[in-house]
Amino acid sequence: MQELSIDERREICNNCPIYSPARAICNPSLWLNPETNEVSTEAKAGYIRGCGCHILIKMRNLRNHCVAGKW
Repeated sequence: MQELSIDERREICNNCPIYSPARAICNPSLWLNPETNEVSTEAKAGYIRGCGCHILIKMRNLRNHCVAGKW
């Protein structure tokens, strides 16, 4: 995958259904199907749990990556 800029990462997160903008975190109480963007409140096969990271901090380090493989 091509390395994305911080602005590109921010745009992806802002459009992600498990991103919680009020707290600026990847919501660890939700699971995401990265193929369909469907969200669940419980674990399911093929779903990735939100990492709980403060995304504004995480995205600045270009060595970090999205647990759902979006960047």
